[in-house]
Amino acid sequence: MYDNLLLLPYFQGLSKNEITNILDKVAFDFTNYKNGDTIYNNGEECDKFSILIKGKISCITHSKEADYSLSESIEAPFAIEPYSIFGGSTRYKRNYIAENDCTILTFEKQSLFKEFTKYDIFTINFLNIICNKAQKNIMLSWEHLPTSIEGRIAQFIAQRCECCHGAKRVSIKMELLATFLCETRLNVSKALNNLKEKGVIELHRKEIVIPSLKNLLEAVKE
Repeated sequence: MYDNLLLLPYFQGLSKNEITNILDKVAFDFTNYKNGDTIYNNGEECDKFSILIKGKISCITHSKEADYSLSESIEAPFAIEPYSIFGGSTRYKRNYIAENDCTILTFEKQSLFKEFTKYDIFTINFLNIICNKAQKNIMLSWEHLPTSIEGRIAQFIAQRCECCHGAKRVSIKMELLATFLCETRLNVSKALNNLKEKGVIELHRKEIVIPSLKNLLEAVKE
């Protein structure tokens, strides 16, 4: 457990002894899930600092109109929506489903104030990560719009991902994707097949599978 926590950016800079001191003073729980179990649902109250310390989960995001979705495979270690603990909406923004036997470590929200923040390095790490996410979201609207359809498809997917690692699955109708890209269905179909030929996506009925987001983004660099 200690090694997994130290891999997370929130705990980088802390020693095993310091983490041990924290764990000795705070209440925490381990919850085990089996393949297919629901861990958290979109809209559920986020009142804990939750960390996937073992296994793999699916992180699923639905559009507001529920007409398309993005599923991401995420492996341990991974902190689940720490940014949703605070702010105007303290509810999960995504659904989380176990992909295999996995374990979630949870700390009560109060622990972040009472014990974790006693360590400046944790506070700085936490604030840096939250601020970096906010800054990234601010700059999204100012990103260069790729000239190629392939590039715009990759940007459409990347902007909606929770993390850059793990396979992604986009469930969307071709007509709807074409509408988002302001392109014809035929042009989008050709672009998707070009990406398929490059080996960076797989195409299924109403679904685009991206084995590696990094490889997809590399393939569309202009």
